[in-house]
Amino acid sequence: MSMMYQALLTEGALTKKNKTLLIVGLFAARREEKQMLYFVEQAVEAGNSVTEIAELIASAIISRGIPTWLSGIEAITYAINLSGDKVLRKQQEGEVIVFSSQQECIDYYQSEFDVLPTWIQYLIDYAPDTLLKYSNLRTTSLRDGVVSRLLKELLLYAINVCEAYEKGISIHKSNAIMLGADAAIFEEIKALCIYAVGIKAIWHDTEGN
Repeated sequence: MSMMYQALLTEGALTKKNKTLLIVGLFAARREEKQMLYFVEQAVEAGNSVTEIAELIASAIISRGIPTWLSGIEAITYAINLSGDKVLRKQQEGEVIVFSSQQECIDYYQSEFDVLPTWIQYLIDYAPDTLLKYSNLRTTSLRDGVVSRLLKELLLYAINVCEAYEKGISIHKSNAIMLGADAAIFEEIKALCIYAVGIKAIWHDTEGN
């Protein structure tokens, strides 16, 4: 095992278990299946269940769409083979908010962001049906389940850092901070991003550096 790899997965602000899970999700979202499968083995060895791997990958669908899941099922299948778990164990899940009206969606986003974001306002104005369906997918995907919402927000933050997408970085960094993330956690996430896309990831989120 290389020194870089050892340093990447040391215990720190994030546990080795969480780091290996996050990097599997990151490579699934990037549809880099060879790298993803390499880290599935590390994730299972670190104590991640098939259910945890599946739930984290599913949360990335709201950012990178169904291709994330199509790559992710390879990770899930490999994790099943490694762990011997053929049936996903049902575990207690967090409460799922279900919206039935546009106003409920608006109230939710105002509570999440204080000020209603422009991208939500445009969905209200021009694609109200999409607003309702997206909002229900978002709250389902990002609930606290076998994987915490914080870890899901950190995955979405990492995806956007790797893509250098400033709007996504801002949204998910703010959400993660509200859920308890600090500077040390973000530095460790950036280290995962550097491993994934190279040194350029350092400059994709410079706020607070």
